[in-house]
Amino acid sequence: MKYILKTIKENKIPLFFIYVFIILAELLLLTEPFVLGKTIDGLIVNNYDWLFVFLFIKIFFYLFMYKKMVWDTKVYINIYNRLVLNYIKKDYDSDSSTKMARTDMVNNVVNFLENDIHYYIMAIMSVIGSLFFIFTASVSTGLVVLACTIPIILIVALFYKKIAQNTKLIYTNEEKKMSVFNLDSVNLIESFFNRRAKLFISQSTLQAKNWLALNVTRTLFLILALIVFTSDVVGLSQGEAISMYQYIQQFLLSLLSIPISIETFTRIKDVINRINESVRDN
Repeated sequence: MKYILKTIKENKIPLFFIYVFIILAELLLLTEPFVLGKTIDGLIVNNYDWLFVFLFIKIFFYLFMYKKMVWDTKVYINIYNRLVLNYIKKDYDSDSSTKMARTDMVNNVVNFLENDIHYYIMAIMSVIGSLFFIFTASVSTGLVVLACTIPIILIVALFYKKIAQNTKLIYTNEEKKMSVFNLDSVNLIESFFNRRAKLFISQSTLQAKNWLALNVTRTLFLILALIVFTSDVVGLSQGEAISMYQYIQQFLLSLLSIPISIETFTRIKDVINRINESVRDN
């Protein structure tokens, strides 16, 4: 991942401000279920104090996300242009089909900086923050949701080696697409697109099986955690029940970042290897 780290280092100041906005927004978001529960309990007895706190959280969350969205577009466009130009200047031997595919693949690097790191920051903060609130309310419920990590890791181990292999084949296929258009044989072109279709269908099937297994597991642990929580806590209010449901759901959804992060790492690693391969050959 030296390529990614080098890119981050070269753009550290603008990226720093973007990630600060993300962290501040996520910190506010983490407190929302707790404040929402207090707001609901307050509204039931005509107390509006927590409602103003809830509005405060929403307003500043929107403000931080707005600042992030306004700031990041020009930053990521500049990063993309710089990466593409650097690649083109160093790759003299690759054919036009490979060059086009690899400049398109640079989007994966930019998407990693723009979306994936954003997702990882939110997922890590969400896992830690929601788990803190869950354990504070009920230790036994916290232990139940923590146990969910075991089947999720097993599911990831089962599916993601195959998904990674399929991803590599898809990128190799994409590098040849432009060359195929120059062929005179319609049969060869048709054969290429049939292979391409099979790869994408295979990828979609693997991801669908993985998605089903993960979400069935998540739902089972959500139900189990709610049963344990409602049995464990005496004198539970409506607001506390809603708040805890939100935190359990948030934690379990954040655990799904494990397979997503592995798939992203595999994809980015393959893209960077292809870009660097052409540079090393020159």
